[in-house]
Amino acid sequence: MTGMGSDGALGAQAIRDAGGDIIIQDEASSVVWGMPGLVHASGLADAVYPLDQLATEITRRVLQSRGPRARFDLQSSATLERPAK
Repeated sequence: MTGMGSDGALGAQAIRDAGGDIIIQDEASSVVWGMPGLVHASGLADAVYPLDQLATEITRRVLQSRGPRARFDLQSSATLERPAK
């Protein structure tokens, strides 16, 4: 997420406390470095990506959490193939 102010840092801390990962947008691609900058300065960011890579990274992490049978084709149609039941 991107934005301004300390709400993001508070939310990031809540996500961290619940066991989640924090991924932020990098400063170079941010219009405003406010919220991601505060999360970064607080030491809560697990990873920092340019805006054009965030969706791919989030998708990769979600599918990785679903196990090896979930697959996402990032190079072609970007469709999710769910395992057969």
